[in-house]
Amino acid sequence: MPVQNEITVCNVGDEFHVCPACGYDYGFHTSFLRVNTGKDSPVKSTREVYRVILICPECGARFDVGWRVSFTGSDPGVVRTTGHQVSIV
Repeated sequence: MPVQNEITVCNVGDEFHVCPACGYDYGFHTSFLRVNTGKDSPVKSTREVYRVILICPECGARFDVGWRVSFTGSDPGVVRTTGHQVSIV
């Protein structure tokens, strides 16, 4: 089981609704963490980008499956990620 507050990076296959830590199989809650957009970041935008974190409601384990979103401005968008490359669409 992951340490409390630790975020485990994992890949999503065809479906991701079962918690790998405890086996809970009714899906996840979500939270959003702001991505550091400092000068070392691959994000070259004025938009604020957030990591979508999935949280197991049973055990509290947190998972990052690579989803990124932006809520800034009147045109919110999904952010595509491939490895360390991030682009806003």
